[in-house]
Amino acid sequence: MIKLSDTKQTENVQPLKDLFHVSHFYRFYQLYVPASILVGLVCGLFMVIFQVMIDATTFLFSGLPLFLAPLIGGLFSGLLIKLGRTEIQGSGISTAIELTHEPYALRKGTTITKLLATSVSIGSGNPVGREGPAVLIGAGIGNRIGRQLGFDDAANLRVFLMMGSAAATAGIYKAPLGGALFATEAPYRRDARLGYFVPTAIAALSSFVVFSGLYPLITGTGATPLFTFEASLQITLMEFPLLIFFGITAGLISILFAVSLMATRNFFTVKFADWLDPIVGSFLACIVIFVVSLFVDPSLTIAGMGYNVINTIATRPEPLIVIALLLFGKLFASSFVVAGKVSGGVLASSLFVGAMLGSFFGEVLFPQNVPAFIVLGMGAVLAATTNTPVATTVMMLEMSQSFDLIIPLVVCITVSYLVSVGTSLYEGQKISRDDEAPGFFRATNVWEPAKDRFGKDEDLAEPEEDEGDPNPL
Repeated sequence: MIKLSDTKQTENVQPLKDLFHVSHFYRFYQLYVPASILVGLVCGLFMVIFQVMIDATTFLFSGLPLFLAPLIGGLFSGLLIKLGRTEIQGSGISTAIELTHEPYALRKGTTITKLLATSVSIGSGNPVGREGPAVLIGAGIGNRIGRQLGFDDAANLRVFLMMGSAAATAGIYKAPLGGALFATEAPYRRDARLGYFVPTAIAALSSFVVFSGLYPLITGTGATPLFTFEASLQITLMEFPLLIFFGITAGLISILFAVSLMATRNFFTVKFADWLDPIVGSFLACIVIFVVSLFVDPSLTIAGMGYNVINTIATRPEPLIVIALLLFGKLFASSFVVAGKVSGGVLASSLFVGAMLGSFFGEVLFPQNVPAFIVLGMGAVLAATTNTPVATTVMMLEMSQSFDLIIPLVVCITVSYLVSVGTSLYEGQKISRDDEAPGFFRATNVWEPAKDRFGKDEDLAEPEEDEGDPNPL
């Protein structure tokens, strides 16, 4: 009996070495950790250059009327397209998404031309944002670094592209976790690649550290959050129906935004040459900016990215008609400009539209909590226009520093995302990963024979453990 018991106890003892899976993690440590740090550092530097260029062009055009300067940005984009630099067209996120699905080498000079064109677009006051061009620039950097390291197969390059996109988003918006999630979620309308969260998070954090440390040092400004107002909201079960109604409204506004942008783009495609699109789009935006300026305070312009206006609205009550004019003025002006292929993103415009919607709703039903509903509106509209509910939730918490809004934010984002039924401002998004073959992305959690730069397989013993899913989440 004693011997049988001893045998049983011995069989149930787990060797301590089984707790470690070095072979599974070896490739991850060997490649993706140092590579993600490198991608993050380079992207962080480029985002500092990007923001400094935007600041410089904004100062350069500051003496011109806000209803005239955007036309110069449109003319500049049109000139670049006429000269054959078609890579500067529009947001850039759709191109980055297409790159993720099918990696290819970007045209030489794309990073520089996109930096320059977007800086002029935003600096001249076109109602566009930084995130689309930033994501394309980051994806291009990741693509380039991956190829330089000798990993030019598509499965590996997709991971590098996601790391670059995450790093750029995190740097320019000071939202490292949200940036990492955005890069894994943006390629799909109702799916994500969360299996690559760790390398994208490392790249995002590296970029965030570089941008947060270097940009204030260069400009002599302190490290300030994007939104400077405080927002908080104590909710009970009685407020949940109102939050659901607000989410439905945000989803419908998001559909209007997407339909307006795509219908305008189709019209321009049929009626005008590519190089004329930015000129016509920015001209129409100038008309909208001028009309809105006739009825609102000059400080509340729909030109540019609009973050200062959001901060002002959050702290200074305005008449509902003013808020409505800002909401629909920004929506249609941004549609004209982005549909016209002016270099710039739509994330800033989505945040602006959502902020005005939240301000309107808050002024009517919760006048004591307007800042909170501005945050909820930004999150609800952004999640619906980009199909990134998880990333948007985290990004809004990071950018607003309003962490006690997480429950109402999740409610509003979930409802608006469902109501939008997959409409998106990014036409490059796939529905899901269902049509992707195993090995579409290089697995980060399995052991594989590594190839050296000359294409020869290194003689590495393969472990006895199960290789796991070759197409991880």
